[in-house]
Amino acid sequence: MVFRPELSWEFLPAEEIEAKTMRAMRNHVRHIKDDSPYYQDALKDIHPDDITDRSALERLPFTDKNTLSTQTERFIGVTQQKLVETVVTSGSTGKPITYCLTASDLDRLAYNEALCFYSAGVTEKDRAQIFVSLDRLFIAGIAYYRGLTTLGANTSRIGVLPLEMQKHYLQLLQPTVIVGVPSFLKKLAIELNKCGFDTRNSTITRLFCIGESIRDEKMELNATGRILEEMYRAQVFSTYGATELAVAYCECTAQCGGHAHPELIYTEVVDEAGKPVPDGTPGELVATPLGVEGMPLLRYKTGDITFKISDQCACGRNAARIGPILARKSQMIKIRGTTIYPLTITNILDEFDEINDYLVEIESQAPTSDNVTVHAAVSPDVVTAITQKLHAGTRVHIPVLVSNETTVQSLRGAGRKKLRVLDRRAGTAANPTGPSTTQV
Repeated sequence: MVFRPELSWEFLPAEEIEAKTMRAMRNHVRHIKDDSPYYQDALKDIHPDDITDRSALERLPFTDKNTLSTQTERFIGVTQQKLVETVVTSGSTGKPITYCLTASDLDRLAYNEALCFYSAGVTEKDRAQIFVSLDRLFIAGIAYYRGLTTLGANTSRIGVLPLEMQKHYLQLLQPTVIVGVPSFLKKLAIELNKCGFDTRNSTITRLFCIGESIRDEKMELNATGRILEEMYRAQVFSTYGATELAVAYCECTAQCGGHAHPELIYTEVVDEAGKPVPDGTPGELVATPLGVEGMPLLRYKTGDITFKISDQCACGRNAARIGPILARKSQMIKIRGTTIYPLTITNILDEFDEINDYLVEIESQAPTSDNVTVHAAVSPDVVTAITQKLHAGTRVHIPVLVSNETTVQSLRGAGRKKLRVLDRRAGTAANPTGPSTTQV
């Protein structure tokens, strides 16, 4: 696959991107009406040529996770013989979704990730290590690997290994780029420095952080992001992706929002009624992946709360950007009339180096109020400072229970992701019959 970043739409004038987007959406609707059994029914009264502007797009139906998970086969747009890869979501917010890709879809995935790394300054001169699983049906690991190799970077599939092996490969291969989960990278840096590996003076120049937010609502680095930047003396980039979209939104060198690559995805942020919200206003991320063969989707409701940025980026790109993921829609917390994002709580907890591990537990207290408890592996003498900081940041009292790492992990349970929020409320949008867990 030849990587041609100059062909991307990102640097085109905004009005030209808009025109190309409308044409791409018309073609997309035509494609899914022809090839997807689900959309043949869902769009029977829609004619692609009627899509002339954004207001027309807003009349198209949404697709949600529940429908996709219960009618998966009806979303497949090709014969079984064309499917070459199957991945499965973690199921952290409900029933896992099986997602199938064609060879073309894998190339599209690689192209998107190559654009992401390229926009953050990675080149064929870099050496990259991926500290993410490439097995267990996980799409992210293969996406990063394919993207980096498409870009030409010398890439090593390290995964998550014991400390001595991580240290060995860092010393042996001397990477300039690392991809990993922020909490893991933080813990790794602490342990490496204890055993004589100076992360502040290593070859690492860029960290790409997945799965956890490293920025707050103001787009500033949160505690974890600041610690990573200081401990590695490297640039820290945030990246967000969803299996069902088969793309990622990644920060560029300007580090002011995750870029959408408009030829690959159409991005919306909507309110509870499904109406678009103004730039900077939190809402649910809704996205339409373009150019997908295997399981094409239309206006897919991710369940993630973020905000949109449409003005030109400092890097010169004119496509839409998104802010950090503030919460899962199903996990918005209400305590006596106060609405709280789980990210607000986790950002505060991440400021305390004394906390070795934690889990935020949410339970139903009343129809209009929730109960939140923090289980923290921490010394008792730090609890007062933590509760005071939580109260100052959330304006409500959140109890902190002293625990240990073993107990926190047992509460979290086994899973592919390190979960930081355990939602035990029944009847949530993501899990209508019982508790759900997610990584924030």
